[in-house]
Amino acid sequence: MLRLFTLFGGFTIGWWSLLWLVLPLSWQRISPSAMLLLHIVPPVALTLGLRWWTARKEKKAEVERQQAEAAGEAERVATREEARRRHNAALAERQQTIACRWLRCTALPVGEEPAWLDDVDDNCQWLPLDLEDLEEGEDDDQLAALTTPQREALEALYLAAPGAAWLPVYTEVIPTQSGIEQLAMLKTVQHEAAALALDSTPPAVECRFLPGHGDVAERARQLLLQHSDYPGLVMLAADAPILPLREEDELDASTDPEQAWRGKPGLALACLLFLRHGLPCAEDSNTVPVSDSQDPYQPYWEKPQTIQHSTDWGMVPPSRQPSLAALPVLAELTQPIQGAAASSRVMQLSRQLQPMLDNALVNAALLDYPFSEEDAQPTANRAASLGWLVHNSGEVQMGGARLSALSGALSRHQVELHPIGQASNSVREWGDNGAATAALLCATAITHSHALAAPVLLAQFGPDEAALSVARPPLEEMSS
Repeated sequence: MLRLFTLFGGFTIGWWSLLWLVLPLSWQRISPSAMLLLHIVPPVALTLGLRWWTARKEKKAEVERQQAEAAGEAERVATREEARRRHNAALAERQQTIACRWLRCTALPVGEEPAWLDDVDDNCQWLPLDLEDLEEGEDDDQLAALTTPQREALEALYLAAPGAAWLPVYTEVIPTQSGIEQLAMLKTVQHEAAALALDSTPPAVECRFLPGHGDVAERARQLLLQHSDYPGLVMLAADAPILPLREEDELDASTDPEQAWRGKPGLALACLLFLRHGLPCAEDSNTVPVSDSQDPYQPYWEKPQTIQHSTDWGMVPPSRQPSLAALPVLAELTQPIQGAAASSRVMQLSRQLQPMLDNALVNAALLDYPFSEEDAQPTANRAASLGWLVHNSGEVQMGGARLSALSGALSRHQVELHPIGQASNSVREWGDNGAATAALLCATAITHSHALAAPVLLAQFGPDEAALSVARPPLEEMSS
């Protein structure tokens, strides 16, 4: 208001000065009323006009400010939603799993058979070997000694699910053996097993080495991502470091300083069947079976078009697809988290393992990882549901620090696992199994997860690093 009066006074003084001092007006000819209007109307009009223009400008500026704020808020919301979308997409990518539908393991126990073998059902086949029976054999060649258990494992798989005979077979490299001879032997064993199990001519399938190193399930998952035409694959890993040391004095010798980390030389075979998620069932498939009643003399252009192999099922014939689809999901393997674990001090090693464990639990959908506080779901924190621990930390005198650090990291998530009574140490149970160690650890975690219907933590230690992953039931089963 003061500003308005100031403007009015200024306009009045200026206008009156202009009238009396500048403009050549004859005041004698102007009537008093006109003279009054001439003195009052222009300052009032200028004041009101300036006030209207100022108000209009302020209103326009306010509208532009509101529009700018709305546009900025919309941009911030869009940026936030895009960040949330990327976060959820990255989280969904991290939580992708691979399902194991069948397994069979043959291994030589270090001492007595593990007690948990008594709780294993028929879906997870474990065949412990006897050292006396092994010593009675005459084959000193590792490849020759592994031929029979490999053939028996593949034959058992093909009898349980004949469709698996059309899946590629992958194996681990035995460093002490020729790779060409190893693949040639595997191809022969696979063909013989398929011929024994199938009632038809066995198909020709690929037998290759599994690329990469480390966690078997993750390497198999990456392989399925690279080969979209694979509905699944068969992982068959076998090794026998004990064969060169079959004499009793050599077997008991501990000249290798690393034996306390790896364990005594043993023999093991692990056969695992991994299938892709979302494969269509037989009734949902678009496959049209070939009719036996078709006229053989009917021209081919008049015959109905048939698809003998579904795209999702690859080369598996329609008649063999139900045998694979009927297999239960033993466990789903999550993506591992790798990191350095070279320290021998418990506290430092625990600090190294803690972020790895957190990320492994997030990958397994056992730990909530929200984008913001309003997206948090406390019910998703299910780390306490871990029911078992599978690891290869080594003998007690060497691997105690690893196990203590791992137990300390678990205690931060209120996981009450006994590190001895509720854990499987492959070094003490099965010893050093060379190229089959990773597959045997994976099979052990799957077996416990299936038996307990609960998640199982798998910790694979190397000389200077570690990898943590989880084998768990499907999420829908855990939610129910």
